[in-house]
Amino acid sequence: MSKFNTISPIIALLLLLCSLFLSGPVAAQEEQNTAAAYVIQPGDTLSKIAARFNLDIDQLSNANGITNPNQLFVGEVLVLPGVDWFSGTLDVVAVPVGETFRSLRRRYQLEGAVIGRTGGVINPSQLYAGYPLLMPTDVGEDLNLARAAVSSGESLLNIAARTGTNPWEIAGANQLAGVWVTIRGDVLLLPGTNQPGPGALPSPISLEVSHGNFVQGRTTVLTLSAGGVPLELSGEFIGHQLHFHQVGADYVALQGVHAMTEPRPYLLVLNGKTGEGVEFQFSQMVLVEDGGYGTEKLTVDQAYLDLEVNNAESAFVEQLTAPVTPEKLWEGYFVKPTPFDVYFTAVFGTRRTYTGSDYTNFHGGVDFGGADGEVICAANGRVVFAGPLEIRGNATIIDHGWGIYTGYFHQSEIFVQAGDEVQEGQIIGRIGNTGRSTGAHLHWEVWAGGVQVEPYYDWLLTQFP
Repeated sequence: MSKFNTISPIIALLLLLCSLFLSGPVAAQEEQNTAAAYVIQPGDTLSKIAARFNLDIDQLSNANGITNPNQLFVGEVLVLPGVDWFSGTLDVVAVPVGETFRSLRRRYQLEGAVIGRTGGVINPSQLYAGYPLLMPTDVGEDLNLARAAVSSGESLLNIAARTGTNPWEIAGANQLAGVWVTIRGDVLLLPGTNQPGPGALPSPISLEVSHGNFVQGRTTVLTLSAGGVPLELSGEFIGHQLHFHQVGADYVALQGVHAMTEPRPYLLVLNGKTGEGVEFQFSQMVLVEDGGYGTEKLTVDQAYLDLEVNNAESAFVEQLTAPVTPEKLWEGYFVKPTPFDVYFTAVFGTRRTYTGSDYTNFHGGVDFGGADGEVICAANGRVVFAGPLEIRGNATIIDHGWGIYTGYFHQSEIFVQAGDEVQEGQIIGRIGNTGRSTGAHLHWEVWAGGVQVEPYYDWLLTQFP
């Protein structure tokens, strides 16, 4: 016993020294992991980074061993000394479609002030889809939690009962004050579950925006997938109602963006209800991008510039192309509406002036050149108008279903009439020089969701949906 007592202080001292030796690096590593850091982005300078985080530039340089402030490398990680209001490494995350300020807070379990401060977000409406948001990349252990929408009059207790989760855990994960706090249409994360998808839509719904991606004059495809769950859907974008059509297990809407829409964020709104009666609402700012269209000056007979005549005829055509036939009448690609090789005398979207004033007009289709020739139906459909118009000349307008229409203008002859069922490749008229025209050609238009869209690249070279 005495021998043991003699050795035990030595052992204790050795253990203490080992403990001190080992604890140093471990503590340092823990401190490093929890320190604030930043991934250098294109266009960054040391002074910009220091100003963004309210740091002294010399302090920032010393903390990162920077001797030449002009030698910064994109992707390099900088330690942010003295920044104690968040931990982790900040990198740019493009805000996905289907996420909102609230859903990002919940998915990453961050305070709104942190998102606002790191991303320069003053108003949550700034967060349009694609917004380059600075987010800590190493927060949140499980970002694939399932989600449930709050129906009318539903409490967290009801939601917990139908989803098999704990109401207090739901409240905590969604940063709610208590189990009594619910808002109709809100989408809540369900802890203890695992299902991928955008955070602002209930499980198992996902949203994809493809083709065009909200560009001036292009056709955008919105697809909601629900894993076979039946949905009732509606929506709105820049004053146009979105009409969804079922394709297998998915729901698809085709919507054009007007060529003269000012490039900036606009509100996308979706409303839905599942077959079980669960309602949900979703809204997000999405960015309309510039289409890169050119300009041209034209000289025409002043008689054709009568504003009243122009507006009346445009309103008439808009009325014809507004109805949405639920049946999809076309298959595959559209075909070229003339037998000629592709020869455009004018392209879509070009900003025009007829009087030397501002470029407030645009070319709403493509012009196929040719002194004579056949006009060919681009896809299966139903004729809704065939007759003379003052500006567009002899015109044929065809409904292809789902809100998609084609227009064939300035014809010398028309071979069909309203109500006719027409087939892809069918000869429906002849090229001419009627209406506001300076030479024989076919002016061909495509309308999607009540909007003229780019016909050639969108509809001759792309298969929708």
